[in-house]
Amino acid sequence: MPATRSPPPHAAAVPDLSHAIARGHIRETQLRAARAVGVTDAEMAEVAGNPALNILTNYFNVLADTDIEWPVVTPHTDA
Repeated sequence: MPATRSPPPHAAAVPDLSHAIARGHIRETQLRAARAVGVTDAEMAEVAGNPALNILTNYFNVLADTDIEWPVVTPHTDA
């Protein structure tokens, strides 16, 4: 069985930071830790901005009553 490799610290820090931002519980220590492994302020802004842009887009789609452009999927239930 091949050995498992951990992602580089920078690659691991970005999703951790994203998770903390999405939950609204980002601490200064998390920001410092991310910066310590090379995460830039621009990357942090992108991590925070992408979910915010998606949420804003969804709100506008609700307000504009945007038509769905793909087939509606009915949730599968265990019967």
